[in-house]
Amino acid sequence: MKLGKFIWYLQRYSAIYFLLFLGYMGSIGFTDRFSFQFLSESLTFKLSLSFFIILACLHAFAGLWTIGTDYLTKRTLGFISPFLSSHADFIRKGFEFIFIFIGVLLIFFYLLIIWS
Repeated sequence: MKLGKFIWYLQRYSAIYFLLFLGYMGSIGFTDRFSFQFLSESLTFKLSLSFFIILACLHAFAGLWTIGTDYLTKRTLGFISPFLSSHADFIRKGFEFIFIFIGVLLIFFYLLIIWS
């Protein structure tokens, strides 16, 4: 499977997982508010929430990568300034580095909170 096809499927199926997970959490919230305390101690909940966090960061990565490769190119930045056009690759790589760094930090801290 090609990388582009994999990323496309990752975004679509992760969105379905988000919908199902949030729907399930919403149904629990409407039925019994006290079940959240017991749910947060469940191994199944911790695993599914961890999977949710990782998928959310991968989903965001796919979207931000697409934005970077579509809009941070020599051609598109050239409409703004020749200087930006000549540095488009550096700007795009810097953009990618920043959102990958933030995504890894988010995953680390959320997993630390969930599992501690």
